[in-house]
Amino acid sequence: MNSGPAIAPSDLAGATRAMWRHCVLTDFAGHDPYDGLKSELLAPLMQQSRLVRLAVIQGVKRCPVNLRGVLQIPRGHNPKAAALLLQAAAAWSDLATENDCARLTDILAGLASAPDGSPLPGGREPRAGAAASLAAAPPNAAGWGYDFPWQSRAFLQPAFYPTVVCTSFVVDAFADAAHPTGTAVTSAAAGFISGHLHRHEDDTGVCYSYSPRDRTRVFNASLFAGKILARAAQSSTGDAAAALRAEAIRVVDYVAARQRPDGAWVYGEADHWQWIDGLHTGFVLETIAETARLLGEPDRWDGALDAGLAFYRAHLFGPDLTPYYFADRPHPLDSHTVAQAALTFLALADRDGALVADAGRVLELGLARLYDPRRSTVAFQRGRWFTDRTPYLRWSQAWMIRALATYLGRGEAVA
Repeated sequence: MNSGPAIAPSDLAGATRAMWRHCVLTDFAGHDPYDGLKSELLAPLMQQSRLVRLAVIQGVKRCPVNLRGVLQIPRGHNPKAAALLLQAAAAWSDLATENDCARLTDILAGLASAPDGSPLPGGREPRAGAAASLAAAPPNAAGWGYDFPWQSRAFLQPAFYPTVVCTSFVVDAFADAAHPTGTAVTSAAAGFISGHLHRHEDDTGVCYSYSPRDRTRVFNASLFAGKILARAAQSSTGDAAAALRAEAIRVVDYVAARQRPDGAWVYGEADHWQWIDGLHTGFVLETIAETARLLGEPDRWDGALDAGLAFYRAHLFGPDLTPYYFADRPHPLDSHTVAQAALTFLALADRDGALVADAGRVLELGLARLYDPRRSTVAFQRGRWFTDRTPYLRWSQAWMIRALATYLGRGEAVA
């Protein structure tokens, strides 16, 4: 892929602020690539079959024209998007106001679900004061899921049904923001994992399912469970803390044992998950490193991280540091993959200080090719022949804002 000129480093801050203002004006609500099943017009078709639901999701996602207005697909508050934006605000002090952060924490607290997907007492509403209410009456187990139903090859997830991935980002956001509700959120998430996710165990370690509705073994998803348990261990004592630490270690050990000899990880253990992509490889590397730090053992999985980073650099980036969606394939340029590439480099910068500059280069290239200054948004994907400019909040906007803010905040801290 021809890189073209990179955006000037001095423009990164301006673009980040403009994108943030766009999110504030929409009250942090937006659309998603996979929100087709929210269509009010197509609702009668949704009960037909799994194949119909898959066709609707993929048809809406892949259509070169944004059909969401015609299909009556409303904007929504997605907990993962709100979590990413709260992480961005915590990373760069110059980005958000106190009111912005309060709104984001109330959105997150108000959209929590019981492990069966039902609302917590008080209902599911991103209302003012929701975070204080959650702290005052913390649940024993709770999780977070997307604001739309979605169908995968393996299972159907109702709207707001909790998954370990979405829940992990909410836990991290409260922790990064040092919010007083954070301990309650982490404890409830640990209860969700230990009491409601399916757990596979063998002599290499432990693997957790994506949600209570499936028994999948997806490596990045299970690692998110391990990271939550490691964080919960920090606020626990005695035997409880020791048990949480031991379980988190076994989760990472399981994934480390499934690393290929060349350093790569495929997406998961099912036959149809044997691909390698930059987004989930970045998740695996970043989450192993962060879990090791939370456990106070930053060198524990050095071999896996070194080999994984070497493969990542060699096969999931172009010569100019263009991030690849799939290994050794330059198209499409995906906004989420760009953001995660920068975040992965920043998370592993203590292993190689040059990764900070690499993160900056990735962001400069990504904005140069994907950012629309007229709308203050980034495109979803740029392919060989076509660019999808739909501004998806959870997939594109929130991820890019978080990556940019993390990079800018690191420079702020150094200065």
